Amino acid sequence: MSQTQSGERLRIAWRLERLPSSKPIFFMATALVVSYLIEATDNGAIGYFLPVLAKEYNLTPAMMGFVGTISNVGIMVGAAISGYLCDIIGRKLCVWVSMLIFGAFGVLLSVAADLNTVMIARVGIGLGMGGFLPAVTTYLSEMVPAKLRVSYMSALIGCTAGGYMLAGIMSYHLIPIPGIGWRGVALLIAVLSLFAFVIAKYVPESPLWLESKGRFEEADKIISEIERKVEKSVGHALPEVVIPADYKPVEQQKVGLAAIFGKEYLVTTIMVTLWWTAVVGANVGLTTWFSTLMVAKGFTIQKSIGFVTLMFAGGFLGFPVVRFLAKRIGHKWTTALVAVLATIAAFSYGNSDTLPFILFFGVMYNCFAYSSAMINNIYTTELYSNRVRGTAIGWGYICARSGAIFVPLLFGFVMQNYGVPAVGYSAAALYLLAAVVVAVLGKEGNKVFTH
Repeated sequence: MSQTQSGERLRIAWRLERLPSSKPIFFMATALVVSYLIEATDNGAIGYFLPVLAKEYNLTPAMMGFVGTISNVGIMVGAAISGYLCDIIGRKLCVWVSMLIFGAFGVLLSVAADLNTVMIARVGIGLGMGGFLPAVTTYLSEMVPAKLRVSYMSALIGCTAGGYMLAGIMSYHLIPIPGIGWRGVALLIAVLSLFAFVIAKYVPESPLWLESKGRFEEADKIISEIERKVEKSVGHALPEVVIPADYKPVEQQKVGLAAIFGKEYLVTTIMVTLWWTAVVGANVGLTTWFSTLMVAKGFTIQKSIGFVTLMFAGGFLGFPVVRFLAKRIGHKWTTALVAVLATIAAFSYGNSDTLPFILFFGVMYNCFAYSSAMINNIYTTELYSNRVRGTAIGWGYICARSGAIFVPLLFGFVMQNYGVPAVGYSAAALYLLAAVVVAVLGKEGNKVFTH
């Protein structure tokens, strides 16, 4: 069914919104979530490699910060290209090609003979990650109805903590083994990127994107097949499509950066620029230095890896936090509130000296940091239309990675000159800035992607 009785074409969003939770929706969403888990494992590994690389290459704290953040140069370039390309050539192609790129450079990392090759490989990994992140975030947001988006998008971003933990578990058990070490871990993670072929084969292109490009026949074919599978799964016919009473056709929109910096989205884009730069810079800055901070507090490298892995478990607590708050106070105020809570946790972590307090506030920090990451991605996808969503998310990741490049370097300087607690205080200040920006400039977004 692709038309009303009067002959008007049914919009993809209307058809998507009536789909219930079911195995076909779960399968598509889970495939994208798993792909994100793989990317997060790759991204998180460098934090565990850093103390080992420091010994192997005799790195100063400043050089460690540079090695830890160099991949963000590639991420910025990849996000700049992919955010635009996924609005032009599609979400699916950008996702699976990006996965293969960061997998290929992961292999290069595993065989790197010197520090320069390590740096080149990390930039290449970042290039693939930068292409992947805005594309997969946009892709998943468009493949599930609004009523399921908080759950699946939270699970997607929650995989950042899961990936960091998986990287930590691998590093903890495998790095000490002669003949494996950090190179073996890098190779194992690179092989996981072959999951891209599962995405290519089993997850269809976003019908919302196809519709936005005027490819109505392809869009209708995909949504019809999804509807057929859902009906078979739930064992009954789907309800009738509901056309919103206030629906008005939307005129053709501009695409690219010109659109998101135009009159319609300018204030929103300014907010995204400041907010994403602050929160991602703070989180990457702090997590990049987690293992090293533990070593600075007097723990061995292996114990530090174990404790940091445990702290990342707090990221999973972000899922119920976001679900609870989003239903009660909306996506804007959830975004602002969790940033405030991350502020408190980061400040307390930096001020902790004993192991119980370090672990407690480390877990709490990860809970609210990943709550922030979850709601950030959900909220941002709802602030822009289908036609420019990929570009907007890509811009968000460019801003985020600019913070991720410079903040860890800044934190290295801060730690070296002002001590370990000052790193936590600095992260807290950035989260507080993000909370204020969202509270002042934010608005509630469109949960149903009707244009």
